[in-house]
Amino acid sequence: MKDYVMELEHIENSLVDRVDGKKLMDYTSNIAKWVRISGTQEEVDSLLYCEKVMKEIGYETKLTFHDAFISVPVRAHVEMVSPVPMGFSALTHCFTRSAPEHGLEGGAVDSDSPDINGLIAIKDGLPNADQVRDMEKRGAVAVIYVQDDNLHNSPVSSLWGGPTEKTEGLLPGIPVVSVVRQDGAFIRDQMKKGPVKIWIQSVVDTGWRKVPLLEAQLKAEGTEDFLLFGSHIDSWDYGAMDNGAANATMIECARLLAAEQKSWKRGLRLVFWAGHSQGKFFSSAWYADNHFEELENHCAGYVYVDSTGGKDAVVIDEAPVMPQTRSLAASVIKKQTGIEFIGKRIGHFADQSFYGVGLTSIFGTFSEQDIEKTRDILSFRTGTPKHAGGLGWWWHTEHDTMDIIDRDILIRDTKIYVAVVWRLLSSAVLPYDFREAVEEMKETVESLGSLLGDRFDFMPLRERLCLLERRMGNLYRQIEGNEIPDEDADSVNALLQKLSHKIVRITFHGENHFDFDLSGAMYPIPSLSDGVRLAGCNKDSYRYFVLRTQLMRGYNRVMSYVREAAELLAGYDE
Repeated sequence: MKDYVMELEHIENSLVDRVDGKKLMDYTSNIAKWVRISGTQEEVDSLLYCEKVMKEIGYETKLTFHDAFISVPVRAHVEMVSPVPMGFSALTHCFTRSAPEHGLEGGAVDSDSPDINGLIAIKDGLPNADQVRDMEKRGAVAVIYVQDDNLHNSPVSSLWGGPTEKTEGLLPGIPVVSVVRQDGAFIRDQMKKGPVKIWIQSVVDTGWRKVPLLEAQLKAEGTEDFLLFGSHIDSWDYGAMDNGAANATMIECARLLAAEQKSWKRGLRLVFWAGHSQGKFFSSAWYADNHFEELENHCAGYVYVDSTGGKDAVVIDEAPVMPQTRSLAASVIKKQTGIEFIGKRIGHFADQSFYGVGLTSIFGTFSEQDIEKTRDILSFRTGTPKHAGGLGWWWHTEHDTMDIIDRDILIRDTKIYVAVVWRLLSSAVLPYDFREAVEEMKETVESLGSLLGDRFDFMPLRERLCLLERRMGNLYRQIEGNEIPDEDADSVNALLQKLSHKIVRITFHGENHFDFDLSGAMYPIPSLSDGVRLAGCNKDSYRYFVLRTQLMRGYNRVMSYVREAAELLAGYDE
């Protein structure tokens, strides 16, 4: 076993050393010569290029098309009618309502004003679906977001994938547009002096259309199991960083790893998703719906790559991971860069459409800017970063072109992905540590229990988590002690994949696992999130009993999954 591990490490070092910067830049520039709006021929053309490269490397490929609910902003304009007639450049947003044919006129008011009924609300930041829904409920007829010095495309929808009868009513019913900081400041200055009347014109093209999906696969000998490796192909404008460079990272990983196929313990399936922003992760959601049983039975995990190689992307220690993949990321990043990995909890972004399936996942958007240099820049950020400041001032703008790709940073990021994917393909036992997931669950329950006090009894769940923790510890003592015979590795991996289904559905999913949660903030145990609101209710009020009923049902769901996870480990009692 020791010799085998040393051989895998030797191969890993060789793979990393062979990452080719010229190929990476060539792949990126060839993809970024198209404006890859979902459902367009340019998107298809970019995938035909990717398919050609993947075939040359030796992968079996399949390019198919499916129906998708896609929304594309067409044009927008904002004018001040009075007191100072003036026009402003503007951007409208996916999934929002187009303005009437001849535009919409109304008084301007700050979104924090107590009465916005019948008025156009002005708000700072990137458009946000929950905020828009709230302003719409309060009677706003349109919303103008004031962004930074650039206009960033951003979808305004809390849906995940396409609408259903249950969710279609959540789509915005009012126009939403954005202006730059300077223009927003001018509008607000006039509002301080007196009434301001604004005219908005916006057109958004929303509906069902065909989009492409490219799969490329190499199998491992003797197994149907595979690792899923994804990135989105669609872009805003030329999208060199987001997501051409990440597509290049995936292709380069595939090229290098194919040379060591004989050492794989599971196959590799790469998928280029469409409808990422313009479909709210539609293609990956479609794939989960249409490949559910195959993914549940044979997929060993999910690696996602987004926005690698950006200029000045010096922060790599806060990449998003699950608790069970944090140690894998930390080990690789420490080895490749010497940097101690912190990590942040992955959430509802980055085509993470496989929480219901129960797939363990690693990474999303990857290297980021230093927050000290980007505090006044609106860019994609998640969680409460220590020093990760988003993806750059060019994110989701027309300025995301080849000149913002840093060759050395792209090589660095790709080396990390090569090493991570190699370990996931070649390790005899999957390198996941579910002890960290159980520890997070225990901490979440303890914290919520302290918050609720005598309003809810978590003791049975605490006891069940302790049982799971004890049995999990015994399993990992055998794994780390090299006590798993080679002939038993497959059964241990099957066990880890079943554990993943239970634990991911507890810690990253709140709905029926055949459905999707809405996008947005995620509580560490989503089914218990009503407990936070319950703590703030007056005891014995109407809302108190409503939320307590919801919490009880979520609690029962968690109890069931924890019991099932513990039963999977019944053979690991002391």
